[in-house]
Amino acid sequence: MKKYLIISLVGLFFSCQSEVCQCADQWLEMTQALKAAESKGQPVDQLLKQYEAPMKKCEHLDANKTAAEKQQMLEELRNCDSYKKIGKD
Repeated sequence: MKKYLIISLVGLFFSCQSEVCQCADQWLEMTQALKAAESKGQPVDQLLKQYEAPMKKCEHLDANKTAAEKQQMLEELRNCDSYKKIGKD
């Protein structure tokens, strides 16, 4: 029962994460996977294809938003854990 509760709480945490932070997570995951593949001399075409749809969605996340909404999204992005890790490796 305890295990089920922990799994539920973790699922709830990730389902409550904003779209902005989900995009930051995707970007971090993709860049780490690309770096790993390149360091091993592996082709990256399949990885790029794998992340194409999520990145396209993120690319248009601020479409039809007001300047104030875009600013709010930017502030939210700066508070995402993944955003803080991007470029640190």
